[in-house]
Amino acid sequence: MYKMDTWWAGLLIGLLFPVVVFFLYWLFLYSQISFPVRFIYYLKNGYLLSNVIKLCGLSNLLLFYLGLNKKMDRFSKGVIISIVLYVILVAYVTYYHEPELD
Repeated sequence: MYKMDTWWAGLLIGLLFPVVVFFLYWLFLYSQISFPVRFIYYLKNGYLLSNVIKLCGLSNLLLFYLGLNKKMDRFSKGVIISIVLYVILVAYVTYYHEPELD
């Protein structure tokens, strides 16, 4: 029906859309900090990196909703796979890259 109704298109867009949201987050809130090295360093040392990744990953819910609304089930399946990959990324960042709170 739609050319975008494939799982790999949903996966690709689901992986790239949060990156765009991450850039917009920096652009509107922290543009005085250089992107990406100093900004990620700032988020990492402020214990905020995993939280910002979670917010960016939540943007995939919009893609999922649009896919379901347009009856693009295979596209939505790819978006769900990308959400699972973002959950794994959040777990990795939380446990291995953010310093421990003592």
